[in-house]
Amino acid sequence: MKVLVIGTGAVGCAVAIAAAHAGMNTAVLARSTTADYIQERGLKRTGIFGELEIAPERITVYKDYSEVASGYDFIAVAVKTMVNEVVAEKLAEHREILGRNGRIVIFQNGWGNDEPYLAHFSASQVFNARVITGFKRTSPGVTNVTVHTAPILLGSLHGESIKELEPLAGAIRDSGIPAEISEELEQALWAKMLYNTTLNPLGAILNMSYGELAGSAHLTGIMNKLIEETFEVMNAAGFQTFWKTPEEYKNIFYGKLVPDTSAHRASTLQDIEKRQKTEIDTLNGCIQRIGRKHGVKTPTHDMIVELIKGIEDIRCV
Repeated sequence: MKVLVIGTGAVGCAVAIAAAHAGMNTAVLARSTTADYIQERGLKRTGIFGELEIAPERITVYKDYSEVASGYDFIAVAVKTMVNEVVAEKLAEHREILGRNGRIVIFQNGWGNDEPYLAHFSASQVFNARVITGFKRTSPGVTNVTVHTAPILLGSLHGESIKELEPLAGAIRDSGIPAEISEELEQALWAKMLYNTTLNPLGAILNMSYGELAGSAHLTGIMNKLIEETFEVMNAAGFQTFWKTPEEYKNIFYGKLVPDTSAHRASTLQDIEKRQKTEIDTLNGCIQRIGRKHGVKTPTHDMIVELIKGIEDIRCV
């Protein structure tokens, strides 16, 4: 099978390594500096699931959409969410890249990331992944798996058949990272939204790990408010997750999810440290927008969004 990974950050590198390790015809579309690194040194994964190295001759590297071969079975999108519209337009412009029965799988934080792709491709071609494993890119082409609490899930938000996603899920699983296909992706993505919007930006604002955040009664008070507001928004909009009430979620959040990922430092913090814009608009900003649409006030999320955007104004290009 042919797999193209667009975006070679920490998650994109991990997906490319898994595909190549499984013997798939694997390519990456990368920026010039990273592309040159991968062409010279290949890809490497370190961390809690062990080391894997992919020699450079096992990876095809592209720097521009016009160079990419045709007929890919899977296109794994692992770019930052703010460039989704550009990526979707480029794929539509070079429609031959996606094979006749090919599928786009979006490996990103947040909600609503499939919308730019659905403007150009049918729902039977656009799928999502829930990633709650912690990855950190330590250098171009090298990804470190830092924490893990649940399998990577691949599925459809639109009722499409997902059995065709099993080869990609199987490749990730065979590389050592738990992965499955799931018919409950909406519930899983909203579970991830609860987790991310509660921990990620707050950890970035305070420069703290997830375990440090949960160690303060003052900060858990803020996190509880974020969780409660997210549930109000979900209920108003008709979205579902695996827990009926904020209290049910808090039990699993403080009892399992935070302890499992206590050492993790947020991707939003990693972006700020690199002086890059963050994905806040598809995280707490998404809760904010859906809340306004349905008449639900979200004052704690509003504060978080403004704080992150203020940090961006000063520190990020």
